Amino acid sequence: MDVELDEIEWLIGPDGLALLAEVTRRRDRDEPELRVLEDLRTRGGDRRRAALLLDAAEARRRARERWPDAERIVLLRSALEQASDPAVAARRARRFVDAAGPVYDLCAGIGGDSLALAEAGVEVVAVDQDAARLRLLEHNARVRGVDVRTRVGDVRQIARPAGSWVHADPGRRQGDRRLRRLGEYQPPVPELLAAHQDAHGVGVVLSPAVDLHDPDLPDGEVEFLQVGQQLTEATVWLGAARDGEALASATLVPHGDRLVRRGPPVPPQLGDPGRYLVSVAPAAVRARLHDDLARQLGARRLSLARSLLTSDDRPPASPWYRTRWIEVILPLRPRVVKAWLRSADELPLEIAVHGLEADPQRWWQELGRPPRGPVGRRLDLVRTESGGMAVLSTAEDRSPGPG
Repeated sequence: MDVELDEIEWLIGPDGLALLAEVTRRRDRDEPELRVLEDLRTRGGDRRRAALLLDAAEARRRARERWPDAERIVLLRSALEQASDPAVAARRARRFVDAAGPVYDLCAGIGGDSLALAEAGVEVVAVDQDAARLRLLEHNARVRGVDVRTRVGDVRQIARPAGSWVHADPGRRQGDRRLRRLGEYQPPVPELLAAHQDAHGVGVVLSPAVDLHDPDLPDGEVEFLQVGQQLTEATVWLGAARDGEALASATLVPHGDRLVRRGPPVPPQLGDPGRYLVSVAPAAVRARLHDDLARQLGARRLSLARSLLTSDDRPPASPWYRTRWIEVILPLRPRVVKAWLRSADELPLEIAVHGLEADPQRWWQELGRPPRGPVGRRLDLVRTESGGMAVLSTAEDRSPGPG
């Protein structure tokens, strides 16, 4: 919901905070939103304030998994959806610790990145056109015990010292639509960079699905950040914020494992299936580093159009890939796969599709609806240069081992 500055002032005041804690407790007990809303209104609250309390309560409940201090800070649902994962923001802030003078956090919103920068010891100036969100940022900074200066204005026109550093997180949504092209971001990335071309170091947050051939993608280092198995964000680093001459990099959060590519991608090598199936971390795939890993492991691709690798020898343990033992390679025919499954140990089955127009739900039905689950056996339906194959594999610890 769109929120006015005076509404935020009320929400972060003593009355608003007390009601927010109450509404959050009631929603935690699964009281329906409508009942809570009606109760707030009968107690003298107006419609907008009641709706704001519900919005902030739901944001707090959703934030608990990622934000360790969700019960202390105040968030809004729309802002939370746009905010970076706190672990990602903390990792990204490390690029700015050597900045001389303040870092200007543009399109700051509720300030997840501003707070991470401040907590890393960086002097921060948060800039946004939305005064209400910046007021929320000031409140949350005070709760966390860090100092963040704020300025309301157009990030393309804001005055700052030449040579200072810039972090920017432009909007990547328009209503319910995700914006893919950098020229559609709000503000457009080319305009943002043109306005701050004298910055000493720049980091701009992008969608992890950014088109690496987008004509508006500047020459720099594109870093892909992954939390667990989820690819969450990309950042393009320019100037002093770039890691030397890096072209692309992949980072696993929160541990910080990192791979860097400083030249063109390694040419792929195609080969027949071996004993093991190797699924590379999405961040390494997006950074075009999976063929580097294949070369290091003595592995090869199953298909030139896919990132799945295969090897004859068991690869060493690594956070950059998951290894499974290949039980059998079958044709892409449900009847054949179903017959094989009947002869094998019954395990939960996960189905993954790679480059094929295949419906996993329909395959599951045609296989006789076997028990489902990510821990057990996996069926990979893979498009190859010769057509396709069905690869059945199990977890690495079920492998018979070398020999």
